[in-house]
Amino acid sequence: MGNLDDLFLCTNPTRRDAKSIYRDEKYARGILLANGDMMVWNGDIMHTKVMPYITETGVHFSIFNDKLEICWQYEAWTEIQRRLVLAKPYFDNLGFPEDGRIVFDTRYYTHSDVPFADIRYKQLFEDGFELKPLE
Repeated sequence: MGNLDDLFLCTNPTRRDAKSIYRDEKYARGILLANGDMMVWNGDIMHTKVMPYITETGVHFSIFNDKLEICWQYEAWTEIQRRLVLAKPYFDNLGFPEDGRIVFDTRYYTHSDVPFADIRYKQLFEDGFELKPLE
């Protein structure tokens, strides 16, 4: 997947940056940092190829059209929600819709499935909404 020669690594992408990140389709990968910043690159390049070149870690994600997938590594759900809310301007610049779906990959790191209700990005901003798995 992907060649590092094609890597365009961007912090806090602008709308113009989105054109360099997206190629044939709307596909990106990135990391949500604790301070609300976002590092993002073309989705054809796996996180594992990029990680040796960056000094910070965070919540890994990928965007594919209207789906935002979070790869859960045992972070608190409230922390993930906080970072997603802080990064809204950058998701907007990437063209991720407010009614886009959020899904969680809990299997990659935890080797177990954690069920969630259907979650839309706009729900994160509603009063009282709490990001968490189903009971």
